[in-house]
Amino acid sequence: MGKKILIIIMCFLLVGCGVKNSRLVEIADKFNNCKSVKSYKEYGYDINASVKKNTLIISSKVNNKKTSVSFNLNGDILSNEKLSVGDLVSALILVDNIGQIHGYKDGELSENLNAFPDEIRNYTVENEGFEFKDNGDTVSLKVDITKKIPLIDMSNLYLDTDTFDMIKEFINEKTTGNQNGALAKLAYDVQLTDEYNYIYIGERDELTQSAYKSILSALEVMYGEEISKKFETLYPNFIDGKTTVDAFTIETNYVKEDAEESVFKDKKIVLVTIDNSIINIDQKRWKIFFFML
Repeated sequence: MGKKILIIIMCFLLVGCGVKNSRLVEIADKFNNCKSVKSYKEYGYDINASVKKNTLIISSKVNNKKTSVSFNLNGDILSNEKLSVGDLVSALILVDNIGQIHGYKDGELSENLNAFPDEIRNYTVENEGFEFKDNGDTVSLKVDITKKIPLIDMSNLYLDTDTFDMIKEFINEKTTGNQNGALAKLAYDVQLTDEYNYIYIGERDELTQSAYKSILSALEVMYGEEISKKFETLYPNFIDGKTTVDAFTIETNYVKEDAEESVFKDKKIVLVTIDNSIINIDQKRWKIFFFML
């Protein structure tokens, strides 16, 4: 009788002292070894995940400033309903790590969700296994760790005119400059100079209509809808190699020197070079034509 009581007491003490939840340990291990966390550490941003009982804790340290955020597991639901905006990056990495357990590649799920911020607001933890709600000052996040969060179809994704907001500012201020960035499978760099403007569009695996429509968006922002439509008429599809028609020179499978250290890493690149002197003549002709009408 005494031995049984002793065993029960020891088991109680083990649980009470904090036996780590094995499911959370697996997620934390994915977190600490994923490419995003390793990349942050290369730039001096130390971030790691640890587990205490049914709580996963993400700790961060940058410039000797330490912060932490906790996610509690209740049944199958891992959640934090009072995340700050600054916690969202860590939270998205965490969601991606849960996705890896269900078969997604490192970065695949977070890339997909990040590309469709409006769509994922309709997700619920009951249906898709993921719930994201903006509560004003804070954000609520819930994830069912047993469910495989569905990917949104990215075949029709492209960079729209709103993407190139900084280019609009350069044009309005009549200055030169560039804007670059990435969205899911796409990357871009638009450079404005006095004589020529350059549009670099990158796409993972192959150049598709997503890259093509992104070029049209950039041209519309830079020169207006008519010039964008003119390019579409001259180049209804991508052409292999390098070709010049009118003011536009297009080069597919362009090799960018710094591609591996930039947003273009692991992407096929198309470069469109625009001769501003020819474009300016065309725009003057359009103005004269409409004036005569």
